[in-house]
Amino acid sequence: MADMNAQIIKEFRAAGGRVGGMFAGADLLLLTTVGARSGELRTTPLGYGRDADRLVVHASNAGGDRHPDWYRNLLATPRAEVELPDGDGGIRSLAARAQALAEGPERDRLYARQAARVPAYGTYETMTRRIIPVVVLHPLDLTVPDAARNAAIARQLTDVHADLRARIAALRTGGPTPAAELALHCLSFCESLGAHHATEEVVLPAFDSAFPHLAPVLARLHREHREVARGLEQLRAMIAAGDSGVAGRLEALSAEAERHFTYEEEHLLPALRTP
Repeated sequence: MADMNAQIIKEFRAAGGRVGGMFAGADLLLLTTVGARSGELRTTPLGYGRDADRLVVHASNAGGDRHPDWYRNLLATPRAEVELPDGDGGIRSLAARAQALAEGPERDRLYARQAARVPAYGTYETMTRRIIPVVVLHPLDLTVPDAARNAAIARQLTDVHADLRARIAALRTGGPTPAAELALHCLSFCESLGAHHATEEVVLPAFDSAFPHLAPVLARLHREHREVARGLEQLRAMIAAGDSGVAGRLEALSAEAERHFTYEEEHLLPALRTP
């Protein structure tokens, strides 16, 4: 399945959203979520429907008795990046907020409509005892003025940065911490920072569309996310190996993260506060 999905993703991106084989002619999108356990980005090709300006996907797992991983990921982090054909032979990316509908008349209406369009979804319902959840994806369109929404995004950004800065300060001033305890705290910091950047990666497409003048800033943020991810992997490897240089590597990574936070706040926050 993983190999098949990887091939579909490659073909989808290369052919402007068109794929062949058993999915030829199907309405497909690529959904990128933040892994609930790994904190890493995971991309899944999915069939979808539309409901007004909303996109609708269905956690059918081909009728399996277990909810698919992408659905579990959205329960943990209800933000995602969606890739769709742009109608001109290319792909457009958008950020979206996910609303999981596990039951109720709205869920039933949307699932029944999808089953009428694509009969396989009706078959899936007969193959499992679970109620197949429906997920509504609300595109995050920052081009539409909404001061309250923008303020909430800015508040979330500064709150997460404040928490990560507090974690960094605690690690730096922890005194002569035993190696095992330092490693545990470092891993916790790694997980939090990695998950934060993964979440940002699925939200930044909304900034791409709304603030084209920020293109150089966003390119730098994407690049720094990759650099920090490599630094986190190095730190994890050093911790696993019992390397005595963990404290020094943490110090360098912390300084790198602080520069990134400051740059991001200097450029994204003013854009969100612009009427």
